[in-house]
Amino acid sequence: MPRINRALRQSYFYCIKIKGDVPHEEPVKSESPLFEPRREQPIDIIPYAPYLQKRPKTRQISRHSTRRISWSRKEDRVLEISPRSASEPKLIIPSSSPKIPKRKPVQKENRYDYQKKVQAANKKTSNLRKVKSETHLYNMHKEPLMKQTTAAPRPLTRSSSIGSMLEQRPPSGISNSSFSRVKIKNTLSKRFTIDTSRAKSNQPVVSLCARKIGIVEYPNGAEDNRPCDVYWHNVVYNDMNKIITSPHSKVNKFPGMTELARKISLTHSIASMQKLFPDEYEFYPKSWFLPAHMDDFYAYYHGRIRANKSEMWFIVKPDEGAQGTGIYLINNPDQIRNINVKQLVQEYIANPMLMGDQLKFDFRVYGVIKSINPLSIYVAREGMARFCTEKYEKPDSSNFKNLYAHLTNYSLNKANNSYVHSNTLQDQVKGSKRLLSTVFHQLESRGVKTKKLWHDIKLILVKTTLAMLPEIMLHYEHHFFDSVGPQCFQIMGFDVMIRADGKPILLEVNAAPSLTADHMVPFPGKTLSDGGQRVRSVVDEVIKVPLVRDTLLLVLGLLDEEYSEKSVETKSMDDFHTIASKRKPHLSEIFPTRYGAHSGHLLFLDKAMYIYMQFVQLKNNVNITNAGMKQFVRKCNLIDIIPIQEVDSKIAEIDYYFTGDKQTSSNGLPFHAFLMFLFYVADRKFKLETDTLSKVQRLLSFCDMSLRHYGVRSARLRRAEIDSSKNGAGNIEIYMLPNRIHQKTRNSKPNRKPFSIDANNNPNHLPRISEKP
Repeated sequence: MPRINRALRQSYFYCIKIKGDVPHEEPVKSESPLFEPRREQPIDIIPYAPYLQKRPKTRQISRHSTRRISWSRKEDRVLEISPRSASEPKLIIPSSSPKIPKRKPVQKENRYDYQKKVQAANKKTSNLRKVKSETHLYNMHKEPLMKQTTAAPRPLTRSSSIGSMLEQRPPSGISNSSFSRVKIKNTLSKRFTIDTSRAKSNQPVVSLCARKIGIVEYPNGAEDNRPCDVYWHNVVYNDMNKIITSPHSKVNKFPGMTELARKISLTHSIASMQKLFPDEYEFYPKSWFLPAHMDDFYAYYHGRIRANKSEMWFIVKPDEGAQGTGIYLINNPDQIRNINVKQLVQEYIANPMLMGDQLKFDFRVYGVIKSINPLSIYVAREGMARFCTEKYEKPDSSNFKNLYAHLTNYSLNKANNSYVHSNTLQDQVKGSKRLLSTVFHQLESRGVKTKKLWHDIKLILVKTTLAMLPEIMLHYEHHFFDSVGPQCFQIMGFDVMIRADGKPILLEVNAAPSLTADHMVPFPGKTLSDGGQRVRSVVDEVIKVPLVRDTLLLVLGLLDEEYSEKSVETKSMDDFHTIASKRKPHLSEIFPTRYGAHSGHLLFLDKAMYIYMQFVQLKNNVNITNAGMKQFVRKCNLIDIIPIQEVDSKIAEIDYYFTGDKQTSSNGLPFHAFLMFLFYVADRKFKLETDTLSKVQRLLSFCDMSLRHYGVRSARLRRAEIDSSKNGAGNIEIYMLPNRIHQKTRNSKPNRKPFSIDANNNPNHLPRISEKP
């Protein structure tokens, strides 16, 4: 090796190239794609100074792409090419002799001090890292966690998600420093509005939910009578069609629902379905409505006595009674206090399911009818369990008057000194008012199959709603006869009791369940009769606040957006992973998506309703008069089955069955009385058919064809089923009043293709609704 200047050796790296490695006639190819191959002839010693190397003019070289060559003292050859460290200075072309900057060594003490500072900063920002159990979370300093809660909730718009508004804290177990919410762009300036001027007792909970999700509330009504997006009423008002003028508004009550949910009206609806589908409606107790059915009640009672049955007990309920008022038990028809008052008599469930405390209980399950155009029914995942305050014993002559052991109504039992109030969720495990999920866990520990029980309860909600649906349609058409009408929705309360064999039984339906989140507590050492104070009810809050909140989200079309997978996102700085927290909504659709295939065939009485509405003066009344019945017989060519002379006598007979009055009412017959007339005609015309359902199906098809001969081809004669899925997934929307669709979309063409239309001309055609995958 030739001699090399010592200063040159200290200033430069050397690249030693051994002769013969590369032929002289071929250029040496560089291993780096950023350097041009050498064109000069190799020599024994090639000085390699990266600071003097000229850059290519046609290419920019970053500091990370510059190469350096490591020197090995053992061998005089190039061993490794590695990326240049970021601490080396950038490439420069000096005009004079180069001055090589010396790299300052990093002292170990400074490096350790820097690491300590970083660790201290991480400890301050990530205040949840040391939390090893949930108990530590409640004892730690809350100020870092609550920094984001001081901000006012952002306004809700039609295109915004509200996941970050309902819960201002990070999910448990994620540090506040590593938590960031998705920022929603408010593309529309208009905000949703709600009118709570008629909410009354519902206003506190509704206002709380509206404020949390950013809805503008008008407690005294909107200014200048401007329409609101949502109207919340405590009861059904007769002037609803005058107050709500916009067809795009939503109101939380269906017209006529208060009357339809009364005990006798509900019994009529279920009794009609029991004649058509006897095996599907066994969940309702045997019932009689007085005074019309007094003779039938006597006959049933004496028949059971002759059969040597055990002692029977019945419960008497006034038709318009509420909160357990006027209810009493009897074991003999002669014990009825007043047979001239409209009341309902039902078989008493003497073998209810009991738990270890031997207290009788029932469930209040909440359902939501989102709309009838399209038909959509939801159920709340959480409900209420109401317990009696005294131990249950089978009724006998000594204890049948003790209503604290037989009735579960809160308004009755709260006056008993044995009533247990729940101040916390831990207390409600043994309280007189408990969560439905709590009781389900208690029943499951006793061997009850709660999944099947919940399945059967949801079916009760679907079947009961479908039984009430025809008259819901009728009252809607009557109330909004001269207007397009808003979208109505309603929260319903279904009272269900469980028998000892695990079968759920429907007791009654409440059209206006209480939505208050507080209760009355007596003063210390006194009873409620001496007065009390209203305090917060934890159980009611857990049930009713999510119920009202999700109902508002549902009717505004924001429920899926709120609970979508991307509604809540968290980012962790520790592992740089994105965690998607998926929550379940409080409401779950049960028809038509979940139980459409199971119960779609029960959607049958609407066919009779479409014909019924052709002969009713809907603008003035919802009952059919004698003239309307005779017109129905003529236009449907039924004179050969029942002559016109016999129509009046049959109407008087049916009217007495419904009212108990021997004089025919001038108001006409209700819909279920018309159904009884149809059953009578179908039985006489189609005697060869074996069951009532087949006879009625053939009669409805016959009537439809006869009406078409007279030119009656109204859209009311059929319902419309529309496939709303884009990929043919089978998501079917059922429109019970398709003529309302044309009114609302008169100026716009629908962009959905009709899936199927039921024209009532095929006796074997029943709606087939596919389950949602």
